[in-house]
Amino acid sequence: MLVPRKKPGVRARGLGAELAALREAAGLTVTAVAAKLDWSKSTLSRLENGLRNIVPEEVSALLALYEVTGVERDRLIGMSRNLGEPGWWAVGLPGLPSESATLASYEAEASRMVSWEPMLIPGLLQTLEYSRSFMLADGITPSQAELRLTARLRRQQVLRRSGIEYVGLISEAALRAVVGGPEVMLEQLRHLREVAKLKAVSVRVVPTRSCAHPGMVGGFQLMEFPSARPVVHVELARTAVFLDEAPITGPYREALERIDSVALNARESQHLMEDIVRELR
Repeated sequence: MLVPRKKPGVRARGLGAELAALREAAGLTVTAVAAKLDWSKSTLSRLENGLRNIVPEEVSALLALYEVTGVERDRLIGMSRNLGEPGWWAVGLPGLPSESATLASYEAEASRMVSWEPMLIPGLLQTLEYSRSFMLADGITPSQAELRLTARLRRQQVLRRSGIEYVGLISEAALRAVVGGPEVMLEQLRHLREVAKLKAVSVRVVPTRSCAHPGMVGGFQLMEFPSARPVVHVELARTAVFLDEAPITGPYREALERIDSVALNARESQHLMEDIVRELR
């Protein structure tokens, strides 16, 4: 009986991108490689684009053709063996919305993430009560909210993972919007000031007095990976979309550059948050 392949994820995209780069470095086309291995061109194309998981035997065949040996060969074959390892999002929370599980899988593999939020605190920086208050106000049922809160708490552990860089760009308006009441917001602002002390985390505020910028259109998160193409996560009403084609993600990268240019530095952002805390008190 044939065992169905597991759905490919960001690891498959990263491995495929590395194999594509090795093919190009060897001066070979997709057509030539497919012919030499007696594969279809579509199969190789799907492997290189991360649309199909690749098994160690296939990686070995490609690397032999590209004359890749030694430590590099072992590393790439090892990557192919680990493609199917499930994370908590795949096995631990039945009923979790598919877009939440997808986001968690991308965040777990990212090397750098930049979030921009014009009206809310970014999800990875939210306290439990802030998240719960907003979800209930958004009409999410209490049972579904608790499931999402559990997932969010697990997602937030990524900020303590080695090899990650996280930048949270937040509008001053989001800091002043009282979600859940003054006490919830005070706790949230204190949490922001504490999490900003983590080595991998930078929290910066875009003041309301800043000039117009592309981020005023809406929030999003850019996730970058060691090998795979960047992915932009855009939240919609009760769902989300994930964008990875360069012509589409390019404007988001440009928007972040513009937002970064009008944001306060880390120290100035801390001072502004302290001012808002005093006002709430």
